[in-house]
Amino acid sequence: MLEMKKINITKPGVLLLFMVTLLLMLPMYAVANTNLEDGEYSIGYTVLHSDNDSASIANDYWVKPAKIVVNNGNMVAQMTLNNSSWITEFKVHNQDVQVLSTDQANDKRVVQFPIDSFSTLSAQIHVIVEDIDYDHGYTVRFSFDESSLKTIQLAEGGEQEQSSSNNSQSAGTTTNSSNNNQVENPQTNDSTMPIVFITLFILSAFYLVKQWKSREA
Repeated sequence: MLEMKKINITKPGVLLLFMVTLLLMLPMYAVANTNLEDGEYSIGYTVLHSDNDSASIANDYWVKPAKIVVNNGNMVAQMTLNNSSWITEFKVHNQDVQVLSTDQANDKRVVQFPIDSFSTLSAQIHVIVEDIDYDHGYTVRFSFDESSLKTIQLAEGGEQEQSSSNNSQSAGTTTNSSNNNQVENPQTNDSTMPIVFITLFILSAFYLVKQWKSREA
């Protein structure tokens, strides 16, 4: 008969397992708490080169900030493009973005596309400037500044029109009334939880090191 070996799990071993569990839970907690309440938000962003974190020349073509619209937990980003006639193609997730409105007099247009998070997002654009014989397609990346995220209007806080006429308003224009309604840190996450995790991790590590040192002694 095969004998079952007794596994001796020491207190330091239990603590080590606990610490690893905490480390695994932290990123899961962070991802789960990027969710926003239904409503409208503004967020700053930068258009970056595809292969480095410096701003692309195309950054000047995109008006800041962008508008984020959340409906039933689904997010879309709305952006206003300057020199709209130059940007003949704009794709995200290999799909053409949706055009909400076009202002031919000022050469602008407002577009939107779905996003899952505020992670850096790749896009494909094609720019044609006939006056200088420029014709080039390339990849850019959108880097969102989460620290700039502000609430414009929550769905529960007033009328939340979902009509195309409201959606077609310029995402880069901020009015005085919008500024009055903006509230910092609209995220629904509780910042206390990461602090608790980190504190428990430090205490566990301290106890583990103390136990090891006492054994060596």
